[in-house]
Amino acid sequence: MIQAGPVTKKGEKMMDKLEKFWRDAPAGYLVCAETGVTKNMILNAIVDGAKDIDAISKMLPLCRSRVCASKNPSGVGCSENTEVILSIYAPIYEFMKEGHSHGNESGPDCGGKSSGSCGSCKLCQ
Repeated sequence: MIQAGPVTKKGEKMMDKLEKFWRDAPAGYLVCAETGVTKNMILNAIVDGAKDIDAISKMLPLCRSRVCASKNPSGVGCSENTEVILSIYAPIYEFMKEGHSHGNESGPDCGGKSSGSCGSCKLCQ
């Protein structure tokens, strides 16, 4: 469980610790102990197009309350966990997707099409 220590304006210290926690956490760590949603499930939802907590909530069963906070490894509720994971990984995924190139590694399904247009790989969908 994260011990935040003294909190600065707007909880910045807690947020820094929570960001570090989720950057370092293995994929199988629980985001919501009530429903069993893991970091990996959130990451897959991002790859599948989720850009905010509402989209993730439609894809995954988050309890959306603080009921899970005392059971979660992070010590905070699933909404906070999800927001932090989104803030870390959604921009990275978008950057990777924009810069995605098949180059010389085009598979038969890509048919030599330009980046983002083959429709066959996860990044092009």
